[in-house]
Amino acid sequence: MAGMCFLLIPVFAHVPTFGEGGKSPETATSVENPAKSRVLYGQLSDEDVQFYSFKIEKGERILLGLIVPVGGESQDHTPDLILMGPELADKGKLPDTLELPEGYGAKVFSGEMPESATYEGFTPAAFYSLARADLQAPESGTYYVAVSSIEGGGNYGVILGYQEKFSLLEWLLIPLTQIKTYLWEGQSLPFIFFPLGLTLATGILVISLKKEAASGFNPARWSGLFAGLFFLGTGLSSIFQMLFSLSRSSYSPEVIITVFLALVGIGLGLTALILSLKDGRYGIKSTRKQFYFFGLGLAGLLLWAGWFMGPVLAFEAAVLLWREKN
Repeated sequence: MAGMCFLLIPVFAHVPTFGEGGKSPETATSVENPAKSRVLYGQLSDEDVQFYSFKIEKGERILLGLIVPVGGESQDHTPDLILMGPELADKGKLPDTLELPEGYGAKVFSGEMPESATYEGFTPAAFYSLARADLQAPESGTYYVAVSSIEGGGNYGVILGYQEKFSLLEWLLIPLTQIKTYLWEGQSLPFIFFPLGLTLATGILVISLKKEAASGFNPARWSGLFAGLFFLGTGLSSIFQMLFSLSRSSYSPEVIITVFLALVGIGLGLTALILSLKDGRYGIKSTRKQFYFFGLGLAGLLLWAGWFMGPVLAFEAAVLLWREKN
């Protein structure tokens, strides 16, 4: 299963980056390696322009896109995407407040609201794709990307680059960026954590009804139990977010990716729960159980299950002793 996920990642994923652009070309937010595929998330206010910059060589490919979240004020939020660069042929009308650096041209890609939203399977999320540009740099130098809103404001995302690759840290931090993306969409924290909270509450309720059995649990078993609940909760959260996003977008084959990642979380959770609820008198085989939990923690960390708490608790279960004292 892990192999399938790693094969799918390069085809569909963008590295999420949060932080608004600069207010002018001179203060533009610099982006390293513009070929690396990423989404630059930000927020515009009324009659605002925000800038990003990157350096590129003549003839290299420039791939850009502009997205906004679905729902709320985004229905009327259609900012424009502007590319500025040396020797770039002019296209479209620039905002009156924007002045080009000397020797630069600009292409304006007007934001147009599509008929339906796009579904993205890894987060999962839904968004409107307003503009897209794919061209070659006419000259080497520093290029600027601006997002301009003439009327109204709202959240936006600039897609930059085409090479789908993650650093190890970026890969491991995906659960945090998932939460940030949901907030960017306009979701509240209670809504985001509802499936996980419901799973934990249900698990705690079941344990409280079995007080006599639970009183004999050792620390390793408690860690394993809650690791399982966190894994299970994030798997159910993926299903919850998938259904929510599909209710606001058109169907996409990327649903398969979401289902796969959800099943990973659910499978890890059920495995951890079964191992934890086995007879505590595990004897000499308790070492084997510790190895199992180490594997569960590693899988959860690499496949984004458990929102960090699941893997941490699984690793804790892997280092604690499982053998019951007579």
